[in-house]
Amino acid sequence: MIRAVLIDNEPLALHYFQNKLHAFQQIQVIQTFTSVEVFLNELPSMEFEAIFLEVKLQELSGLEVADIIKTERPQVSVIFITAYHEFALQAYEIGSLDYVLKPISHARLEKTVARIEHEFSIQQMLQQASQTVLNVQCFNQFAVYSNNSLVAFKTEKTKELFAYFILHPNIPIHRDYLIEILWPDLDYVRAKSNLHTALSYLRKTLNTIGYENCIVFSNKYYIFEKPNIVCDLYDFQKLHEDFSRLEIPSISLINQCLSIYKNGLFVFDDYEWATAYKDKLMKSYIELLEKGFQTTIFSDTERAMEFLHALIEYDPYNEQKLEHYLYTLIQAGLHEQALKIFQTYKQKLEEDLALSPSSTLLEISKKLFAQHK
Repeated sequence: MIRAVLIDNEPLALHYFQNKLHAFQQIQVIQTFTSVEVFLNELPSMEFEAIFLEVKLQELSGLEVADIIKTERPQVSVIFITAYHEFALQAYEIGSLDYVLKPISHARLEKTVARIEHEFSIQQMLQQASQTVLNVQCFNQFAVYSNNSLVAFKTEKTKELFAYFILHPNIPIHRDYLIEILWPDLDYVRAKSNLHTALSYLRKTLNTIGYENCIVFSNKYYIFEKPNIVCDLYDFQKLHEDFSRLEIPSISLINQCLSIYKNGLFVFDDYEWATAYKDKLMKSYIELLEKGFQTTIFSDTERAMEFLHALIEYDPYNEQKLEHYLYTLIQAGLHEQALKIFQTYKQKLEEDLALSPSSTLLEISKKLFAQHK
């Protein structure tokens, strides 16, 4: 949630703009002001990520207020909402994120909110990076970096053990369970010895890069007490929580999640215990693609088709979903695209599996395309 403050001398204009922002669930208006003096008095006690203000204000101009904000809190996004176009250059020179002219359309405000979200995510990543030296990459190939240098683990099992801890932070894990998943083919005594060796190597590696005592053992259980690290998986989980909470998530939020996911979890690491976790994340990935497709189908055809092709690539033989996609394309007036998608599916089914589409899908497609020739 991005906390925002609004400043405008006109109470009606302030109320009107606040109502327009209500359409964006990712923005929380925490305070509004008609007085610059009152705002500056309360500024030290307020925490916010964005400020919307008018250029023409009493006491001080909006430009002067923006200059104070960017000097004291450079990470705050400043957005001018005004009827005066002639101050735009000065506003951008101060460091404002956007300059929006009244009257404000929903489409224009949507672009502004997307810019705020992008800036907010960058600030969060910079803040995280400044507080830690360890960066863990889980998507594509599992890799760990300390101060931008690749961390070398003593053995592959040591690395795999750390990967398991990363996926299960702050959770008590029984010693015998770790033995079972990491050394399933060894006898218990030897596997237990291997676990102790791997843990010793892992603790030494973490201690060397400044992460001491983050693996705790108590009553046959190990707990990886998650230290302050940067991890793409944790970033994805947080963003996906935001996505799931919002009724209408923004395209920028969807794109952020997709850019982190890349090709999936541990793509180049054969960790059998991670299969269920991979499947769960893939379901989240497909959910993101479907929402992206639904959101852009009427506004950005090119992007919508990119989402659709990615969906079909991950689930190429699902006729029920294909039927839904075809109906959606037809409703959006994209008849040629729908026909091309169906023909491609039909050809792939014949070439890969020597099968034909079901009679139901053939009948549905026939009716669909007959209606829109």
